[in-house]
Amino acid sequence: MYPELIDLLTSRMLEPQERDDIARQVAAAPDDPEYEWTDGDAAMASSCELLNGLVDFTATSDKIDELHEQIQDMFDEDFPEFPAAAITAAMDGRIDLTAYFHWLDEELAQRAVDEGGYEALIFDTGANDNMSVFVVDRNDTGRIVQLAGQLGLRIDRPAHYLRNP
Repeated sequence: MYPELIDLLTSRMLEPQERDDIARQVAAAPDDPEYEWTDGDAAMASSCELLNGLVDFTATSDKIDELHEQIQDMFDEDFPEFPAAAITAAMDGRIDLTAYFHWLDEELAQRAVDEGGYEALIFDTGANDNMSVFVVDRNDTGRIVQLAGQLGLRIDRPAHYLRNP
């Protein structure tokens, strides 16, 4: 299941050998001494290894504006700046993550429309306070969430994740 998940998270951009190498490393992570610090949490070890293997396909930060900059960098064409004014007005100057991800979803849906658009998925490794986001083909989102659940990984649509952190 890891190879299929990796294919979907990377929009099938990896060569089969590279994908399979990452899948093997993710599957072996719970027994890897490098992940002893997870105290036997196999899902956390696998999640961290998956994030490490797919670092070029994720945006990761503990600050939403920095996360947004990384998402901007994923697109060759012009992608809007961080919408601070639109997502802080109702929150007395605080950023509303739900409003941000709603705004982002609308932006991503407008890209690659002929192929179905894009969607952001939050990936929670459980290891720290960083937020990691994959931007994936919208048509693949349901399958990604399903596979992640079967593998014990926490990957979900922002609206669902933010309700159930």
